[in-house]
Amino acid sequence: MGAYLEEWEAIVPSDTTALSRLHPEVAFDIRPVGFRWVVRCTGSSESLDTLTASADRRLPLLWVERSTEPLVAFAHPPGPSEVAFLRRVGSTGGLVLPPLMVRDGITRVRVLVPSEPAKNGGRRPSATARLVARRRLTGRKLREEIERLAPGRHGLTPQQSRVLLEAVRAGYYEVPRRTTVGGVARRLSLGRSTAEEHLRAAESTIVSQAAPLIELSSDDYFEEVWPREHVTGFSSELELYVDLALRGDRVTNVRLLRSIPPAAAGRNHPLLRRVLTHLHTGREDLSGIPVELHVSPFERKVLEEVRRIPPGETRSYGEIARRIGSPGASRAVGNAVAHNPAPLVIPCHRVVPQRGGIGNYSATGGTRTKQRLLTLERAIETSENDPRRPSSPGRWLERDGGGTAPDRTNERRIDRSHRRVITRGEGPE
Repeated sequence: MGAYLEEWEAIVPSDTTALSRLHPEVAFDIRPVGFRWVVRCTGSSESLDTLTASADRRLPLLWVERSTEPLVAFAHPPGPSEVAFLRRVGSTGGLVLPPLMVRDGITRVRVLVPSEPAKNGGRRPSATARLVARRRLTGRKLREEIERLAPGRHGLTPQQSRVLLEAVRAGYYEVPRRTTVGGVARRLSLGRSTAEEHLRAAESTIVSQAAPLIELSSDDYFEEVWPREHVTGFSSELELYVDLALRGDRVTNVRLLRSIPPAAAGRNHPLLRRVLTHLHTGREDLSGIPVELHVSPFERKVLEEVRRIPPGETRSYGEIARRIGSPGASRAVGNAVAHNPAPLVIPCHRVVPQRGGIGNYSATGGTRTKQRLLTLERAIETSENDPRRPSSPGRWLERDGGGTAPDRTNERRIDRSHRRVITRGEGPE
């Protein structure tokens, strides 16, 4: 069994393409790292000096010292044209082999396709693309190309690869886990201790090889080379300051503060005005504000689902879990919501316990702030006697503390018929 390696050239509008036109003597290699693209630039020292002096501020430059050649790298999220181009490649049945190579405004991409040239039909990744090379790969050469796709594959024994792959397929690394080491061992007809030994060795190899990429894509590293801008405004509705941390046009963090940060005094921004407008009217749609999240895949699914809750509505932890395809994971959903890095923009205040009440809130002000947010969005009704009354039927809950995470302590249920307070612990459901 073999495959075909095709090389295509295309004009793909992007920041990298624009830079390459300005610096035709520099070669740009693009590789995905996390949710960004890291672009490796090579050329003469003079050409790279010119590049670093003229590069856009939105493309954070990272100097990487090499003994044999100078090297510059920068990172940025892929643009719409780049994403559309890769999706088109995928729709033709091809698999992109990194890196993408850009030079003098032309993007060259290598694509691995399983079909013969005649069956491939000459389908192009884009209207501007042209096929420049095609060759058949079999045996060792095909294996080498596939192994290059996985940086952590080198150094693993066949048995370690087998156990690790089965663990991934069985859901051992999902949140919440769908199997255990013992379950993986049974599927492979191995002893538990043997499977665990292979799995730990494989994990150690991959983690050590991925560490440089993790460091490069970490938020702390980018904070050093590309500091975030803070814009702050006062919300009279919450009686708190709203502080947005921005990297480019993306929100990376939102804080509610009792006092204004000195560095952000007097600053303004269109995204901040949208947030403050919503706090004043309760009607602004904030779901289109771009965010930059550094969270796990499970947390990302939870927060993306939370963003779909419109103003004036609420969802329970269990409902969020069901919507993302993880029924029974309401407690994990609560933990993800509690660690939401961008409250207000990602409206975690709209997630409430199914048994009634509004639950906790991790931002400044706790349940008092959450109640105000739900009230101004008309998601709950209040009166002087019943400040926490939910608009939908259900038992009234009052929790001490300030987080949306499930809390099994210090929870009081008010029995409607006898008006007595019963202390009990229960989860978000």
